[in-house]
Amino acid sequence: MELAPYFYASPELNLTEYHIRKLTQSFYGVGATSAFLFLGEEHVFTLGKTTRETQILSQIKTQFDSLEGVARVEHPLRIGSWKEGEETKQAILFRIPHKELFIFAILVQGLGSEFSKNRWLFLSNTISAYLSVGVSRKAKTLLSFRSFTEVFRRKVCDSLKGFDSGVLGLFYLQDLSPFFKPLGIIKSQEILREVSSTLQAALQPGELFFQLNVRSFYLFSPGELVSGVNDRLQGLYFPSKHMILDYRLKLYQVSREIAQDPNQFSDLFMEIL
Repeated sequence: MELAPYFYASPELNLTEYHIRKLTQSFYGVGATSAFLFLGEEHVFTLGKTTRETQILSQIKTQFDSLEGVARVEHPLRIGSWKEGEETKQAILFRIPHKELFIFAILVQGLGSEFSKNRWLFLSNTISAYLSVGVSRKAKTLLSFRSFTEVFRRKVCDSLKGFDSGVLGLFYLQDLSPFFKPLGIIKSQEILREVSSTLQAALQPGELFFQLNVRSFYLFSPGELVSGVNDRLQGLYFPSKHMILDYRLKLYQVSREIAQDPNQFSDLFMEIL
């Protein structure tokens, strides 16, 4: 019987067995015998074992700034090599696209391994798609905590220039993860695009739209009141051709003072999530 590969996943990522399996397959697709995934300086996922784990993690810690400076998005970069028995191994740094964070993977491969660009892009897309797959009241995903909330707060502050307050709207979809396997990745992505398109079509000039993950979508309406936004959005539905989607809608009045205070704003998000 074939044993399942060793892995570690930070509980804050909220990864299901399905997502872990897909991540594992994408790493194997570029010849990785082991791999480490980082959100900034935080090590959040490990696949497989290597005798050089301590040295690799130490190198990341001591050379983080310089590695961030030389890493190019979706371009494999060799950062070391060594002998392991009869085989020579190499460590590859692979940077994932993200506007706010240095997100990257370290992969251990056989020296000189080469794979098509499509396989590397598949790895990049898989990591991006499954890195942040759910939120709960008690635990936000790492991406939401590290980048989304603060980026969102700054954009809300900018949109409130000339207004005393605005309305934050949260569309929280049903958990779609049980359907990912039977529907497949392509149809699952179609559902998310349909949801995103429906919400964006409902926007008025000056309103903000953000997608946190596969379940959470945010709208911010500067200068509006909850009653007005509720009248406009309460009849909204998602006409997916694959399934009937259920969701919850929550609306909150956000004053300029709350938006300008990172602590109050974070507390509001924790209440929503």
